Amino acid sequence: MLQFFADQIDQMDLALDQLAMHDRNFDRFALMLIDNVVELTLHKYAQDRFYENDMWKRFSNPSTDPKLVAAALGQNFDSKIKLARIKKLIPPATCDSIQYLHTFRNTAYHRGLRHDGILHSLALFYFKSACTVLSSFSPLIWSSGSGDKISHRAAKYIGKIDFFMSRPTFDSAWKRLSEVAETMNDTMISDLHFDMRETIERTDSSLNFLEENEFGSPKGRASIIIDCQVWPFINSKAGKKYAEDNNITINNTGNYIEQIASSYPWPVKSDPLPSWMNRLDSLAREKDSDAALKKYCDFMKQTDEIRTHISEAESQLDAHIQNMIDAHRDK
Repeated sequence: MLQFFADQIDQMDLALDQLAMHDRNFDRFALMLIDNVVELTLHKYAQDRFYENDMWKRFSNPSTDPKLVAAALGQNFDSKIKLARIKKLIPPATCDSIQYLHTFRNTAYHRGLRHDGILHSLALFYFKSACTVLSSFSPLIWSSGSGDKISHRAAKYIGKIDFFMSRPTFDSAWKRLSEVAETMNDTMISDLHFDMRETIERTDSSLNFLEENEFGSPKGRASIIIDCQVWPFINSKAGKKYAEDNNITINNTGNYIEQIASSYPWPVKSDPLPSWMNRLDSLAREKDSDAALKKYCDFMKQTDEIRTHISEAESQLDAHIQNMIDAHRDK
């Protein structure tokens, strides 16, 4: 266990160096290092619960649901967090934040999303959350071996460690790492607020474009928003099934679309911008970092589909206008 914890210190100290650079590429690397520390620690916690169950199985029922432990020992990150939540290793709000932050790590690494403007703040907050996980985890058995190798990064925090003082030494290390992180400028709430505001403004701009370039009589935003949802829906399996279940036939394309547009229970039926601005104001007033991250992530997830539909409608209309311009020039 001494080697395990020393290795985690090594990664955490390296992450601090990356964060100090305040560059998005280094921030992305820091986020991955921190996420790796959290996942390894949660996995080690799950292993301890497995050994604990195994030790006591002859004398009593397992202290932790074996299915829960088995799932946590698998590849799914959410299962590891679920075990930590149920066993109260860390506070529920921290569990929620870590799940959100792990998602950011995945999108930054696997999908290449840059998250400019918020990545540094997220990585710094994840670092603090990782310190909470490390300081909360007390291993079932402390152990060390002759082959243990303590890196210079870890030695900065634990020195020449005395095995019998392992727990207090590492507790001091987690505290020290957290204190270093606290010296860095924490702007996460304001960064999330700025990014959320830009997201809302982009959608507002797209809706303005759709309003200003409507063909025929003006519809207004409510109708435009329905239209943005109609076109993707009618070409989907769900749309075709809805038409079949409600005896809506494709005899006339315009009538077909109109019937679905007027009868289907659309997720968004009116201009969402006023309610979005209320959510933005709520985020601006938030003082708790965990709660702020939840508000931001919930908004981005809950509005993702309609924002995508509006953006795609804008792109299609813009392309149509450009084609009309090109055709006119060719005459």
